[in-house]
Amino acid sequence: MVIVLLLAAGIAYYWLLVNAGPRGVAARPFDIAALRAAANAERGAKPTGISFVILATRRIPSASLAAGTGLRQVTSGVIAWRIDTPGGGIVLDPGLSPADADAMGFTGYNKAGMALVDDWMGRAELILFSHAHVDHVGRFLDHPQFDDIADKALITPGMLGGINALWRENGSHIAKTRKLGPIEAVAPGVVVIQTPGHTPASQMVYVQLASGREYLFTGDTASLAPNFERATPRSRLLSDILVPEDRPAVIGWLKGLKALKEHNKALVLLPSHDADWVQENRAAFGIVSELGSKPSRD
Repeated sequence: MVIVLLLAAGIAYYWLLVNAGPRGVAARPFDIAALRAAANAERGAKPTGISFVILATRRIPSASLAAGTGLRQVTSGVIAWRIDTPGGGIVLDPGLSPADADAMGFTGYNKAGMALVDDWMGRAELILFSHAHVDHVGRFLDHPQFDDIADKALITPGMLGGINALWRENGSHIAKTRKLGPIEAVAPGVVVIQTPGHTPASQMVYVQLASGREYLFTGDTASLAPNFERATPRSRLLSDILVPEDRPAVIGWLKGLKALKEHNKALVLLPSHDADWVQENRAAFGIVSELGSKPSRD
């Protein structure tokens, strides 16, 4: 009986936290030439830098967000980004509010960071989202001057459906959406790529700075760096049960990201939740950590 229970536990562990399948999924290629052409199609000054702030953190097993990477604890963070531009900046994925952080089990929250992100949105020329989960759009919806910033947000029709599912009063104040092509420039040097999989309306954002340096924000298609380094998706525990997604589509995009990086060594891929990895590599990546200390409960 004990052997049977151990065997069942082993099979469950393998299936839920190790298996990176299904096998045979083809890579979904990224056309870097098309991205560069789109980045240069919009007239005007390109961005000059990338800044970020970590709003919330929690320790989780690596395998939960990257199947097959083991049970070592990593820091999953809610990371808000600012693309520095002459026109006030572009905010990407402004994160979530303290109540949602508590509900999602985050043990650290950066209230000073929240105030900074609120200020970023107030001054921004544009607000972008990789997708409409609460840890990426919640702080936008809870902004104390929401009606003043709502029109700055570029929200696709599919993304609005996800926002409405959050049952936020401010979501009903969103008056316009914009349908985007598979690859579409939204500002000089800033290109949005439609990458459905994690959600039907998931996006990635390619940025080419005035210096020529290139970045690709992967959203939750790649929550941790090992997702694109090894082309391994989230665990089945998450992607099949807790936060369902189109697993084959995600695997296809991850294979595409791995191949893209292999052929474009200087391109910086930025995962959505890998707080320690982003902090450790910020100098090499040329990105700036605002309010550099880790979040704490205050």
